[in-house]
Amino acid sequence: MQLQFTTAGGGTSSITIDAPAEPVNAAAVQQAMDAIIASNVFITTTGSFVSAKGASLIDREVTEIL
Repeated sequence: MQLQFTTAGGGTSSITIDAPAEPVNAAAVQQAMDAIIASNVFITTTGSFVSAKGASLIDREVTEIL
C-alpha cells in the first residue's frame, strides 16, 4: 500500500506499507493518514505532511521463468 501526502512546501511524499491488513478499509486508511499528519514525525525536504493526497493498494505478481 502506498500512502501519498502533500507537504508544507507543496510537494508530494509517500510512505509504503508492506503487507497491509486486508480487507483494506478506506475509512481506517484515512484515519491512519490523519494520525500520521497530526503526529508530525515525518519531515521531508519540502516540509512536513499537511494533507492526505491519496492511497493506493499495489498488487504485484512475480513469475520466475528461470
